[in-house]
Amino acid sequence: MGGRYQLSLEWDDLAHTFGLLRDGAPAEPPGRWRGPRWNCAPRQSVAVVRLGEDGREGLTMRWGFPPQWAWKKGKHPFDVPPLINARAEDALTKRTWARSLRERRCLVPTTGFYEWQKRGKDKFPLLFRPTAGVAAYAGIWAGFDWHEKTDWPCMAFLTVEPNERVRPVHNRMPALLGPDRWAAWLQPDLDDDGILGLLTPPPDDAIEAVEVGTALNGWSGAGAETQVADWTWDERPS
Repeated sequence: MGGRYQLSLEWDDLAHTFGLLRDGAPAEPPGRWRGPRWNCAPRQSVAVVRLGEDGREGLTMRWGFPPQWAWKKGKHPFDVPPLINARAEDALTKRTWARSLRERRCLVPTTGFYEWQKRGKDKFPLLFRPTAGVAAYAGIWAGFDWHEKTDWPCMAFLTVEPNERVRPVHNRMPALLGPDRWAAWLQPDLDDDGILGLLTPPPDDAIEAVEVGTALNGWSGAGAETQVADWTWDERPS
C-alpha cells in the first residue's frame, strides 16, 4: 500500500455525513482536528469515527500501531515505523490485530487514497476516489503508552484483494466501506463471520482513478489538491 490518503472535508460536512451530531448540530471537532487534509500520512493524527456511550463520536488517532516487538531490540515501539494496515484474510489469527478487530472497530473517513505508478525512472501518484464522494476505511484501534502519554489511541485499517480499478497498479487495496456498511462495521456484537463478510473489495464502479500532481510525492503534499491531470482512467498513460 502507498500509505497515503486524503480527507477533503470540512468538519461540519464530516459530522453530518457520519452522524456526529448532538441535538441536531455538528459535535465539536476534536482538539487535534485538522482539515481538509490532502496528504494524510502514517504517524499523523487523523480523523476516526467510533461508537461511544452516546452514539458515534469523532476523534483523532495516530495512524499506525507501534510494533511491540521493538522492545526486544532495545527500541521504543513509537520510535520505529508503525504497522499501518492488516491483511483482512488473516487478521483474526494475528495477535497484533485480533482483539482490536473483534472489539475495537472504527471508521476512517476518506475521500480517496493514493498509489504510485512508475513510468521510466519517475513515479506518478494516482488518486483512487469514491464515486459517491466519501467512503470509510474499515479501521481498528487500540491504546498504547508513550512516555508520559497513557492509552494513546492508534488506528490501522484492513486491506483486501484489489478490484479491477486498482489491480493494474497494486496487488492490495484498503477495505473501503460505503455508507450502507458503516453501521454494521461499528456494531459491537458483530461475530467473526460478520466481520469477514464486510471485508470485501468495493465494486469496480465505486471508485475512479485520476492522476494528481507530483507535489504529492513530498510529505507535505502542498498543492496536490490543485494538480489533477486531464485524462480519464480509460485514457491513462502507459
